[in-house]
Amino acid sequence: MIVDTSVILSLLFDEKHAEWSERQLQEHATELRMSTVNLAEVLIRLHDRRRSMSEELEEMLSGRGIRFIPPDEKQARIAAEARFRYPLNLGDCFVYALASVEKCPILTLDKDFRRIDLPVVMPG
Repeated sequence: MIVDTSVILSLLFDEKHAEWSERQLQEHATELRMSTVNLAEVLIRLHDRRRSMSEELEEMLSGRGIRFIPPDEKQARIAAEARFRYPLNLGDCFVYALASVEKCPILTLDKDFRRIDLPVVMPG
């Protein structure tokens, strides 16, 4: 399962779907993957919103068992194509690319993923 930035942010900032996100991460703990592009996105948001807590929150993130995967040239090409096909931001394009390469669903809270051609797991 590919973890989108929105799932991690919901936990770190105790947002609306934090409990749902926590259950999903626990249920799929052995199969979680995330692009390092999305890791950077999480770290940037942490710095912007909770700079004083960023170290503590980073530690919480690292204890999740998520395997972080750097993008390669193939993922970059898939991400670019996703940007042209769907209204996705850069981070979302790399979620899409990693899910395409790894052939697994995307765990997200982002409604923009409803339009894509890959399996998506989201609340409701």
